[in-house]
Amino acid sequence: MDEKNVFSTRDLTLAATLVANKFLMEGIDLQIEGQQKRPVGYFRFENTDELNEIRKRYSQGLLLVEPKLFMTQIHGLKAEVENAYRSPN
Repeated sequence: MDEKNVFSTRDLTLAATLVANKFLMEGIDLQIEGQQKRPVGYFRFENTDELNEIRKRYSQGLLLVEPKLFMTQIHGLKAEVENAYRSPN
């Protein structure tokens, strides 16, 4: 994937919303941040017009996501960040 066609966010709720809306996550870039040296995931998606429209609707509070699906995505993304931190290879 071309670098300029990548959208990256550390916003866990946005990433979970995108995954719940069937956007394929291309990967996670991991960074250690803060005084407690916690892993932070930067979630990568292909940057498309459709993704930008969803992001716009997300920022305006116009999206609805089924709550159980949303929470499943949140837990799954957190687990992926933790796994990437514990097993970097």
